[in-house]
Amino acid sequence: MSTSEQRLAANRANALKSTGPRSVEGKIEAKKNATRHGLLSTQLLLDDECPDEFQRLQWELRSALGPVGHMELALVERIAITLWRQRRLVTAETAAIGLSRLPRKVAAGVTSEMGLSYGLELGEDDLQPYDRDRLAWCNAVIAEVQNLEQINPESLPRLAPTIFEQLVSEAQEDGESVEVFLSAHKDGITGFVAELIAWCHEQLKQAEKRPAVLSLGQQIRARRLILPNDPIEIFSRYQTTLDNQLYKALRALREAQEWRFKTLDAKAGSDAEPLEAAA
Repeated sequence: MSTSEQRLAANRANALKSTGPRSVEGKIEAKKNATRHGLLSTQLLLDDECPDEFQRLQWELRSALGPVGHMELALVERIAITLWRQRRLVTAETAAIGLSRLPRKVAAGVTSEMGLSYGLELGEDDLQPYDRDRLAWCNAVIAEVQNLEQINPESLPRLAPTIFEQLVSEAQEDGESVEVFLSAHKDGITGFVAELIAWCHEQLKQAEKRPAVLSLGQQIRARRLILPNDPIEIFSRYQTTLDNQLYKALRALREAQEWRFKTLDAKAGSDAEPLEAAA
């Protein structure tokens, strides 16, 4: 047996003894060795991306571009990669815009534009049309108070049923009778009605301001249909990179196909010469 044959035999014997990587790190590295290029790689797809959609994109590109051989298939796969990443870019831009238009962020923007101080910040509910039923209820309470000559628990059920119903409701929430509830309340029935009237007037002010708030909220949403300069620049650079990659892959595929066609034509021509000579 020659020296080279002995080395080959020894290499085969050593290969049979190898069990591959045993550590976690080694297995991860070994896994990369079997990873195919392009979108078929599990390393390229994100957790929430659909492999079937990706595979469908490749099939459609293969059908449209007609690659032949490993080289052309690899170039079509590169094109699929670029198109897939461009779709990600659109998704990312849409997500960034959507996040900037979340109700709580729009409410914060309205608060800032209106110059509201701490403690008066607007919330998501303030971006909804004012509740007409609440507005009607507040107007009813104010009207009842204006018709009262004096405020006492005995006359409320008859002269101010809306106020009395609210009084009973709040007493029940505290698990108390109306009498006990009022006895613990500052200034009794007079204080209760005064607080209720103050709350109703505040609601009327909010209702009066609500159209302006809604209009400003719509303007902020419209303004945030376009991203700020920094994110736009990042997206634009990435889009330019993807466009260049797509153009290069398409050009390389076209050149590979042209070379293949020329090679086939040349081969067909050389095969035809002996036949012509024999004739």
